[in-house]
Amino acid sequence: MVEAQSNPHYMTADPAVREMLISMNMPRNTGSSSFTSMTADPAVREMLISMNMPRYAGSVPAETIAGIWQLNLSSDEHIELALQQSGAAIVGKGTMTNGTLSQAAFASGSISGTSLNLEIVPESATELYAISIDISSLPYKGTYVVFLADSGMQTGTLVASKIAARS
Repeated sequence: MVEAQSNPHYMTADPAVREMLISMNMPRNTGSSSFTSMTADPAVREMLISMNMPRYAGSVPAETIAGIWQLNLSSDEHIELALQQSGAAIVGKGTMTNGTLSQAAFASGSISGTSLNLEIVPESATELYAISIDISSLPYKGTYVVFLADSGMQTGTLVASKIAARS
């Protein structure tokens, strides 16, 4: 197991989790003409691809992602984030609540087709939430994987809503 984890291509021994992680990072084509390219500059696009960051050179939905988002996880955790958008790149901060414990949370991610992909780290920095939300239709639904500091992991589903636009 240790040998597998030292391999840079190792994701997990559980095929279901591995498939979910792969699907969360796959670009999705919607065939819609309402999507525009993140950048008109081919040099920037090529640089992002060469840096192994093609997720930031993807298509951006016509709808603005920036605003206040509420994520309700199946693990009974709630995350509220103020997201900002620059092309396909997303950054933000907010609050993560689990029962009576509330702490700051920080997010970064990207949009790929109809998927909003976020990585969220709570202030305690003891876990990483990898989240994928389908933004093609309401209600927004998604999946997540929590990577715990003790090298364990949990998976679940979520429902998300944009509760306010960024002004």
